[in-house]
Amino acid sequence: IQLEVCRRLERAVSQHGAAGGTVAVLEPMTGAVRAMCSVPSFDPNRYQETTDLARFSPPAIVAAYEPGSVFKPMTMAAALDAGVVETTTRFTDTGSITVGGYTITNTDSRVYGEKTMADVLRFSINTGAVFAAQQLGMDRFRTTVERFGFGHRTGIELTGEATGDIGNLRRSEPVYLATTSYGQGIAVTPLQLATAYAAIANGGTLMTPYVIEGYVESDGTRRRVEPRVVHRVVSARTATLLQGMLVSVVQDGYPKRAGVPGCRVGGKTGTAQIPFGDRPGYSAETIHTFTGIGPIEAPTFAMVVRIDRPQKRFADSTAAPLFGQIAKFILQYDGIAPRE
Repeated sequence: IQLEVCRRLERAVSQHGAAGGTVAVLEPMTGAVRAMCSVPSFDPNRYQETTDLARFSPPAIVAAYEPGSVFKPMTMAAALDAGVVETTTRFTDTGSITVGGYTITNTDSRVYGEKTMADVLRFSINTGAVFAAQQLGMDRFRTTVERFGFGHRTGIELTGEATGDIGNLRRSEPVYLATTSYGQGIAVTPLQLATAYAAIANGGTLMTPYVIEGYVESDGTRRRVEPRVVHRVVSARTATLLQGMLVSVVQDGYPKRAGVPGCRVGGKTGTAQIPFGDRPGYSAETIHTFTGIGPIEAPTFAMVVRIDRPQKRFADSTAAPLFGQIAKFILQYDGIAPRE
């Protein structure tokens, strides 16, 4: 899987004229890393020839960024788990919402009218995510975000892991609750996203990701690394509802190219603008992400696909197709036949 992921990622980065990319694949029930790859990388057989030392640090654990709409399922999970919304709860979208003097709009200023919470994920409606977060309130929202592992190191056995940044969730201004609901104003790592989606696939239980399967002690004793449960994030009911909503995103929403014929996989796209480093605001450059799980009946993978600064505009034409290609390969590798 590692070899196939690296090959396909390198091809996709080149195809889309991107600056780089990252893919991380976890086994949801254990937290085991099935693949972790990045582009540009280095040749381990000639590592001394690498002049860019940053290539030795896996972007999956160090490259924190604003995730965009792939964060909306976390918002929906928090609201569903608290019982403040159901999947059928309706709200009316007028195309924009004003919070604390700031106007928030949908992508391309689209107006969706009356929609359900399931539609919010299916069509990636920013104002709907804000609505769900507002029903919840900052304190409960922040608590769930932290329980998903954001703002903390995952504990993987690799050095230099970043914590990300969810500091805006401790600010009182209501605009920060609103922007975080759709993945702006916070920073997360690809691995944090993968572990959070893996928790949804795992019935609401968060696992510690790990890359070491076992080791041999100095006396020759062989030890196998056992999976470690962190804690329960949301109820099994909430996790099941989210699974169904994510399947609906792939089947009925925009990222249909993330799907695998005959198998139910679920996921969410994110097209996030990159903030300026020296002043407020965002540049025209973007990072595309698709994060998903599958097969939904008995998940064997949770995957994050990130494409940095591609030439195309939206993630449903870059990260989503790559997710679908890798998902199809993993399902075949795992011997899971189409059954839908």
